[in-house]
Parts: sequence; C-alpha cells; structure tokens
Amino acid sequence: MKINEKPTVRRNFTISAFVVIGALVFTNSQASTVSGGVLTVNLNRDALIAGTILDNTPAPSIYAEEFWDASAASKTFLEVRDDNTPLNLTDYAANEIYAIGLQYAVNSASIAPNPLGRQNRATNFSFDPNDLFGTATGGIGLNGVIRFRVDVNPPTNRVLLGDMTLEYHPELEGATPGRSGWLLVNHIGFDADGFELFDVTTQLTGDSLTLNGNLGFGWGFDHVGAQAARLNDTRIGTFSFQTTVVPLPAAVWMFLSGAIGLGLASYRKRQV
Repeated sequence: MKINEKPTVRRNFTISAFVVIGALVFTNSQASTVSGGVLTVNLNRDALIAGTILDNTPAPSIYAEEFWDASAASKTFLEVRDDNTPLNLTDYAANEIYAIGLQYAVNSASIAPNPLGRQNRATNFSFDPNDLFGTATGGIGLNGVIRFRVDVNPPTNRVLLGDMTLEYHPELEGATPGRSGWLLVNHIGFDADGFELFDVTTQLTGDSLTLNGNLGFGWGFDHVGAQAARLNDTRIGTFSFQTTVVPLPAAVWMFLSGAIGLGLASYRKRQV
C-alpha cells in the first residue's frame, strides 16, 4: 500500500487491534465518508484466460460477455443473467466484449430497493482522514454487473460479478508482497471476494481520495479453476478509483462511535 507516493508502512493488524484503534481515534475526531465518484476496471484478457483451467472447446476458458452499468440498476438477477444472451454460443469472437474501462458508479448512503435477486449495497464507509488505514470501516457500494462466459456446458456457463463493495481489511495487508488489504467483494448471487487489489497507491488530498493498482483473482473465481492463479497472486488487470471525501453528520458519527464501543466491550467480555 502506498499513500501520497511514499513507501508503505506494513500493518499486520488483527481484527481486534483494528477495532481498538478505531475506538481510540474516533472518539477524538470527526469521521468522514465518501460521496460520488467511480471505480474503473480494466481486465487483461490473456491473464484472465490463463488463470483459469476450464477449456472444453476452442473457445477461451473465460471471457467477458456483457457489462451492465448503473443505468441497469433496475434489472433483476435473471435479466442481467439472461438479457442479450448470444444465439450462437460457439461464435465467441462475436460474443466477447472489450473489458476495458468498465465503470462502476459509487452508491450513496441510501439506495432504491433492489429488484428481485439483486444485492446492490449502499455506501456505509467511514474513516478518520488523519488515519485512513487505522480507522476505515464499512464498504463503498458500487453499482454495476459484469457477466462472464466460461467454457463448460450450459446452464452453468455464465458467471455474474457485481453489486460489489470496495472494502479495506488491514489484516490482509502485506500477507504477501504487493497485497494491499483492499478488496472488491461480490454480492450478486453469492457473497465472495471478487478481486483482490495489489500494488495500490492511495492519494488523499483535501477532499479527494484516489486509489490505483492491479487486480488479482478473489476466491469467488475458485469455482472456475482460478485457485492456483489466486494463490500465486496473479495480476489480471488494473483499476482506478476516484471519489470525494465528505464529513459524516454528527448524529451518524455518534452512533458509529457507540457501535464501535459496544463491539470493543463485547470483545473484552469474550476474552474474559
């Protein structure tokens, strides 16, 4: 992890340490959240294909077939799974989309009710701008779904990845070289780590927060044969993220501080 282009300081926090630090810092400062912005994903087609082991036909083992951005938030799970399905599934050259510049809009703190089967999440991310990595909690909701075609027989030859949240998990940072602790977590269909984020540079300047880095397989791709590539920290693309930092209302912040305090008290009770 890098911030402001300076060498990273590795933080191998446990979850309990993360809660303690959050409680100590949050009681003395006003928290912030994020508003607006976009996450842009660029998939490396060759790396994506090489990282999976499904290969039953001359078609690629996996490829991007469709992308639904925020304008498709009202579509149901079945619609994003089935709409625009190619009639000729063997013509993969015509069916594959160019998976560069896929944009996921940042959700607000409240969103419209999800249509059937969708799991789009509101943003509940909070942090102290003076200590982002020591205090970040919650997730940044991202609106969008990508559909992959995998080289197995129907009907299990489609994979959806979307309704994601961008989350920071300090206990993962530095577990292997380049690991940042940032994750893109999939929520459509099932909850799973969609992408692990590597070599991340974080820039927090004024009210602007940006992240840039590389994408790796999350364990949500294991069922399509990507476990070995995931364990080898294979990079399969790049991402960029831009958003605006805004202060949380005082009432919300008091609630969050109380919730963190209750969590700490519960942890101590379990220890006893």
